[in-house]
Amino acid sequence: MPLSAHRLRLPSPRRRLLPLLPLLSWLLLALPLSQCRQQEAEPLPPETRTGAQTFGCKIDGRVFVPRNGRGKPGLVVEYVNLGEGKGGGYYLNLPATDWRSTPLEGVNITTDSLLVEEGQTYQFQNSKGSAHASYYGGVEYQKRDQDVGELIITRLDPQQGILSGRFHFVATHPTTGRQVHVTDGRFDVRF
Repeated sequence: MPLSAHRLRLPSPRRRLLPLLPLLSWLLLALPLSQCRQQEAEPLPPETRTGAQTFGCKIDGRVFVPRNGRGKPGLVVEYVNLGEGKGGGYYLNLPATDWRSTPLEGVNITTDSLLVEEGQTYQFQNSKGSAHASYYGGVEYQKRDQDVGELIITRLDPQQGILSGRFHFVATHPTTGRQVHVTDGRFDVRF
């Protein structure tokens, strides 16, 4: 029989690929996954006492550090003496904000008419002459007097303008009562 009369039966391309299908499927799934690296959470800044301009804490176990954005700084520091008399005294305002998060998120540590001292611990209270703390995550959560929380000043150097410390507190949503636990807080700032 002439060669042209015989039909060569070559396997179809589909039949040749069929045994390779499990391997090809695995490769197609693994390739995109290998390109995707899990974004590691930013670590808490180390506890320093040098005026390093750092701030960090954990909010319900998740690391929070302020980030600049929207043309605004993530960390602002004010520690001023408002003078003697009514409305006077020392005032600390330490708002730390993540301007890139949605919703906006931040932690604020303040004092009202309170001269802080190195080595001292201050309970967060909602009264004049006390330290105050709050958390913002779409709505402001306040630290209530019955909830735990304290501010520890680890360094105060007025000559060099350095203020360092640690903090922790529980803040409560104003309407739902949901609580947020702010732990492992630390800051090292210049004022």
